[in-house]
Amino acid sequence: MKIEVELAQAFGRTFVKGNILEIHPVRCMGCAHCVSLCKKLGPNVLEIQGGVAKVVRPENCIGDGACMMACPTKAIFLMSRYDPANPPQAV
Repeated sequence: MKIEVELAQAFGRTFVKGNILEIHPVRCMGCAHCVSLCKKLGPNVLEIQGGVAKVVRPENCIGDGACMMACPTKAIFLMSRYDPANPPQAV
């Protein structure tokens, strides 16, 4: 069996694209640390909407987990396989 994946190069490492983060809406306090870091690093996947972080551009996620490390309340969970036809509840 052969599994084909799309890879992303960042920070001198290789990441598998296609998995995205999920954000627990109750734990997220809307501090935007994850949003700022994601924009600074390049993928620009997240935005604050309705006072909490939301995945708005899942196709840009490189799966590096930087947003998860930036979250002070551990509201971000990696990773769910992204299927545009059936996105995770948190998207």
